[in-house]
Amino acid sequence: MTKASNPLISVIVPVYKVENYLDKCIDSIVNQTYNNLEIILVNDGSPDNCPQICDEWKEKDNRIKVIHKENGGVSSARNKGLEIATGSYIAFIDSDDWVEENYISSLYDAIVSNDAQVALCSYNRVVGKHIEKILITNNDKIVDSKEYLINTLNPQTGFGFCHMKLYDAKCIKNIRFNEELKVGEDALYNLMVSKEIKKAVVIDDCIYNYRINSDSVVKRFDSEYVTKFLKSMETNKDYIMSNYKDEVVIQNLHNFIAFHVMLIAVNYCFNPNNEIKNKKRLLKNVCNIDIFKEAIRKSNYNGLSFTRKVTLFTLKHKLYTITKTICLIRQIQNKKEV
Repeated sequence: MTKASNPLISVIVPVYKVENYLDKCIDSIVNQTYNNLEIILVNDGSPDNCPQICDEWKEKDNRIKVIHKENGGVSSARNKGLEIATGSYIAFIDSDDWVEENYISSLYDAIVSNDAQVALCSYNRVVGKHIEKILITNNDKIVDSKEYLINTLNPQTGFGFCHMKLYDAKCIKNIRFNEELKVGEDALYNLMVSKEIKKAVVIDDCIYNYRINSDSVVKRFDSEYVTKFLKSMETNKDYIMSNYKDEVVIQNLHNFIAFHVMLIAVNYCFNPNNEIKNKKRLLKNVCNIDIFKEAIRKSNYNGLSFTRKVTLFTLKHKLYTITKTICLIRQIQNKKEV
């Protein structure tokens, strides 16, 4: 398909409790320099004014389609959008984020110019008034299927997100988000995408603005945090082990799971709102869960930042007092970002 053909591109936006941000998001989409868009707003049973905002935008722009559904979570909303999408390419944009006016055109140009099936971009991480440019951490601008898979298994690369990307619809027509997962659904989706593509292209431009909700930054305590991540890691592991025997892929799977144990340590075990008194024992218990225990033991330090290398070292050697100190420092940093 040539650039001149100007194909229809579907943009799927799951909407839930973002009434303060939704107008900015939709405005940034309708004002794209690439005009041939199908904009699908999926109201996922939002209890605020989002349903009305979606309907108002539909009246303003005939490219907009609105779906109102009962709340089922972001994966359910994205899947509902995929059901009706008719574009040759598909993009997902979160409803509290916004994109630069050349977002779609830049990703589309990259796909066409490189004969790729996926294009992804760097982004701006927005926390309150603070904006930080995040470059997709990949040395190669063109990656093949296996490289895409391995990059997805490293949460620090940005490959695991489903937003910040444009997908060839032919490659994802039979792929759906796992609605049972509450976390890690993006990663699993892109692991499945990797089997369907030959090539992906990375562009450096920070043309996606990724807003970090203040509740996410301070990691409001969730008593089900471990349960959610455990199910996610088991599901991702089952997928990899069922489809790959490659030692490099398996190694990166262990690294992927160990990375999420570090998230559990910061956001659950040593969360200041966690009322469990013996937090070091809590961390020890988490690290003794079979899938986490194996990952910590078999993981290596490849691709980790210095701080995370140190954190993983403390987990490997059961230096939980040091782990606690690192986690508490990270909690302080999170609060300062808000």
